[in-house]
Amino acid sequence: MRIEMAVVGLIVVAVVVLGELDVIPNGWVAPQSSEETRLNIAVVVLTIVGIPLAIRLFTLNTTKGLRRMNNDEALASYHIWSVVRLGILCIAAVSGVIVYYLATSVSAVFCSLIALAAIIYCWPSETKIASYLEEVNNE
Repeated sequence: MRIEMAVVGLIVVAVVVLGELDVIPNGWVAPQSSEETRLNIAVVVLTIVGIPLAIRLFTLNTTKGLRRMNNDEALASYHIWSVVRLGILCIAAVSGVIVYYLATSVSAVFCSLIALAAIIYCWPSETKIASYLEEVNNE
């Protein structure tokens, strides 16, 4: 799972590099236009809805579902829902970076940084996973 999180970080860095190389057109959207406003609103809503949704989906699907599984099945399910959570957070981070380059909007960068912080918050460790599985199995 750590490798998958590192890949998401590399994807975000690759999008930044594409923006810096002008592959993603910089300033394509006119400043203070209605299109810029719509893009900013879309990124902010995606971030505000996506982060809690990703965390809540993970919690709901792992807490209730893992109780009926053995450890191998529980680990597989945990991994699948971790990937789903990571995918939602990756979409929020990448879209923030893309909107930043298209509209040169600082709020999009803040949304991207918030999504990246949520990815760091979800960083797995063996002790976290083991204690989580033990807690679920004891319920």
